[in-house]
Amino acid sequence: MSKKTYCYFQGSVIDESKASLSIHNLGVLRGFGVFDLFRMRNGKYTFLQDHLNRFERSQKFMGLSHLISQDEIKEAIDTLKDWNNFPDSAFKLVVLGDGDENDPKLSPLFYILHMNLAKHDPPPFARVILHDYVREYPLIKSLNYFTGNLVHRKRTMARAVDVIYHKNGLVSEASRSNVFIVKEGRLLTPAKNILEGVTRKNVLKIAPEIIETQIGEVTVEDLKTAEEVFICSTLKEICPLVEIDGKQIGKGKVGHTTRKISQLFQELVNN
Repeated sequence: MSKKTYCYFQGSVIDESKASLSIHNLGVLRGFGVFDLFRMRNGKYTFLQDHLNRFERSQKFMGLSHLISQDEIKEAIDTLKDWNNFPDSAFKLVVLGDGDENDPKLSPLFYILHMNLAKHDPPPFARVILHDYVREYPLIKSLNYFTGNLVHRKRTMARAVDVIYHKNGLVSEASRSNVFIVKEGRLLTPAKNILEGVTRKNVLKIAPEIIETQIGEVTVEDLKTAEEVFICSTLKEICPLVEIDGKQIGKGKVGHTTRKISQLFQELVNN
């Protein structure tokens, strides 16, 4: 018999298989919800406060009747940590708007999923495809991944790990990651129309140790002619790209700068 997995649902820790939502929930019917996701490594949370602060900003953007407090979240994840005993794992925080469409403000329906990452192994390198699109409300981590899911078949056929969005010749982000390029001795990352990832924030802290770093415009042409490209996220960590839309990036292998940034990032999370 498989071991039970517990989740946190509306104030209680319960067997994940017992959690259920009403078919009338507006978060489901209208796609009105936000989430965040963070890692636990060897029983220790990674960048927890950054994720809690971003989750709070996302909740405020929704304008619900009240916020789920950081204290409640911390207490809940500590309990899940003990009950599930997943030393290497991820916690996904989810808030849906709940109530009647005519209510002036919806109530938060809050739950936490706890996922075992014991067998998780980020890809050593990957390929991506491009897609003409810019996300609505990119500053919050909303549940709207409609476009990302629509291009899933195309991505799968290309054996790509993610989709990089661009609009009017400018790169913004990947569907589940932030984008960095190395070009002419500088590390560049887009500034606009992006979700400011926590991994991105920490890359920007460590990268200036080894390379000049700039936040600004990155064109599609910059992306295609870069010497190195990598994407980063909570689960992918630092993921070097060797191919975009079937075109080789640089020498088609993990570059020196990307390798060094990945090393510094691992040292940061290990400490």
